Amino acid sequence: MLYNILLFAHVISAVVATGPLFAILPLLSRMKKAPEAEALSYVNALQGVLRAVAHGGHYVVPTGLVLIHFSGWSWGSSWLIVTYIAMTLSLYFMATAFKPARIYAKNADFSKDTYIHMVKVATWKYIVLMGFFIWLMTSKPNFW
Repeated sequence: MLYNILLFAHVISAVVATGPLFAILPLLSRMKKAPEAEALSYVNALQGVLRAVAHGGHYVVPTGLVLIHFSGWSWGSSWLIVTYIAMTLSLYFMATAFKPARIYAKNADFSKDTYIHMVKVATWKYIVLMGFFIWLMTSKPNFW
């Protein structure tokens, strides 16, 4: 029963950490069409979406570690080792992916188009990275 609860929490946190990323793209499209004066309201909405992504990510890792402990998978399984390496290498990116855009939004020389480009590029990188992690978790490939 505890395993099922943890699995549910893990899946929900993965959805919360990944799902809102797809809401960013339509928001950026609307922001592009909106007058410059409304840009700040879109920036604020995007910050809310990014907070949801960050908080979801804070639950994915701990629940995943506990699930591995209870699941019977060896900590040395090849898919887990690849996951450790990928998470370690991407940790800095995930923590700072949207920071340049957040700083730029406060800049006096703010350009809506530049901001949209920065957020769109970071969003797609994040989506690809999260997709890779979801693939590792669901297919559990045997690399060696």
